[in-house]
Amino acid sequence: METEGFSAVKADVQAQPAPPSGHLYLALCSADPGDLASGLLAELTAAGYQRQAVSFTAPKQDGRFTYQAGTAATVSLDGSAVFGPFTDMAGSGVPVSHMALVTAATGTDLAVLAVWPLDSTVVAAQGDSLLAVAGTLTIKVN
Repeated sequence: METEGFSAVKADVQAQPAPPSGHLYLALCSADPGDLASGLLAELTAAGYQRQAVSFTAPKQDGRFTYQAGTAATVSLDGSAVFGPFTDMAGSGVPVSHMALVTAATGTDLAVLAVWPLDSTVVAAQGDSLLAVAGTLTIKVN
């Protein structure tokens, strides 16, 4: 799921402060949370789901991504993230259509830094997990 430019990144990663914990998280959504949202109204709430801590293949300085000025750089998901297994009889319950990069492990006090639409929606069955594979979910920083 490679994404580039304004329509895909939806956030200037360089300008975003690091969260106090220094961590970033992936969230699953049933709709687009929007540009620079301050919450995730469409985040999954299924049993067995929780946001996953992630990192990206890019150097950081003082908690911010760094890159050479004037040179485009691409950062990507550093390790795979597993969501689930979903334990409810309905699995994920609703179709997952987007992934969002957020600044909090739980709760609604967060910032959405980037959003990726999935190529197609997916519903996880009971006992299934969903996977974001390392090297995917790229962000192009200009």
